[in-house]
Amino acid sequence: MLKHRTLLSSFAAAGLLGTAAACSPSSDSGSGGAGSGGSDAGGSTGGDKGTLTFRLWDQNAVPAYEESFTAFTESSGWNVDIDVVPWGDYWTRLPLDVASGDAADVYWMNSANFVQYKDSEALLDINQVIPDGAAQWEQSVVELYTRDGGLWGVPQIWDSIALFYNKALVEEAGVDPSALAFDPTAESDSLREAGTELTVDGAGKHPGEDGFDADSREQFGFNSQADRQAIIGPMLASNGTQWQEDDKYVFASPEGIEAFGYMADLVNVDQIAPSAADTNENGDFSRDLFTQGKLGLFQSGPYNLLPIAEGVDDSFEWALAAPVAGPAGAKSLVHGVVAVGNAKADEAQQDGITELLTWLGSKEGQLPLAEKGVSFPGHVDAQDAFLDFWDEKGVDVSIFVEAAKNAAEADTGARANAGLTAAIPIFQEVFIGRLSAEEGIPQAQEEGNAAMAG
Repeated sequence: MLKHRTLLSSFAAAGLLGTAAACSPSSDSGSGGAGSGGSDAGGSTGGDKGTLTFRLWDQNAVPAYEESFTAFTESSGWNVDIDVVPWGDYWTRLPLDVASGDAADVYWMNSANFVQYKDSEALLDINQVIPDGAAQWEQSVVELYTRDGGLWGVPQIWDSIALFYNKALVEEAGVDPSALAFDPTAESDSLREAGTELTVDGAGKHPGEDGFDADSREQFGFNSQADRQAIIGPMLASNGTQWQEDDKYVFASPEGIEAFGYMADLVNVDQIAPSAADTNENGDFSRDLFTQGKLGLFQSGPYNLLPIAEGVDDSFEWALAAPVAGPAGAKSLVHGVVAVGNAKADEAQQDGITELLTWLGSKEGQLPLAEKGVSFPGHVDAQDAFLDFWDEKGVDVSIFVEAAKNAAEADTGARANAGLTAAIPIFQEVFIGRLSAEEGIPQAQEEGNAAMAG
């Protein structure tokens, strides 16, 4: 929702979008300033109790938080200053600010980073701050941030994965997007068949036909690429693959290698997905093909709803279906962004931090995020407002809610980002065809685990 325009600059190219950005809908917008490393994005004023600071990485969410904090100030007497630190700087600045005592009172956190801050006792246990809060929030996000008996953030926004499809293209190709499945052990399956019908070269030929020219393709079938959240995570889980165990990668199982080989073959053998030479360099390449009417099936998250709605405009009709199912069924990687409380903030701020976290966890506090179409809100009672926002635009986004009920494993652990940084470039080599899955995936697991071990 989340987007995630980048994870780190290298991960944008990798299409890892969202693994650490975890459902942030936006970009790296915002300029760095002195001290905090961010920019003052406004907030709320007029209170008489003092000022709290709130940090996030997504400029697109600021108007919703400004509206929310105005109501918070009126009810609590606390002012809130919003500090935007772009994603590319966020995780560089945060450990320095936590160490120096300059961290914000409340700040955004994702699943790939929270454990190291929790282990250093920098975060408040939300179960103690808001004892009855967890029951109000999206349970998949609550579970993601629950560790060692505590809950280490208030769910703010979340996303899952579904299948965007171009109505005209799938109808012309005779494809039913609601009934697509893959099976790496079969000679063919409905995903490959649909992708073949949807892929057309400059002469109007499909893959497998005599004279088909992959280099002249004008239309593509499916966005298989090294995207951890939208493609790799769901398809591994759908093939019965476990991602990690006790903060160690275990994805190089027979089922995992098989699934990676299948995903890469969609690019290099079946030729129904764009070249990894393009998607490795630009994580949004496939999305841009979709908005141009050149991609029939685009598996992604609600973080791409606004970009697609704006990019397509009225040029064609599109809709959503469940993610492509594998032998273990349809799976959806679920990520969430939480607001964490600074356990090391001055004692004078702690009462205000408690009040702000409580507000941020309430339906009223989160409604602006939903009503402005930013993302699915963490509070379950505020989710209808997000559904209504998109319903007014003619898009039924309830499929994301259903998809979240069958969640694949997300990234957790104190050094999850380090592991991903090591593994993703090797995944890219598999997708581009320079490494086989049999060779590359065990290597990715080994190097990823070495990086997570420190």
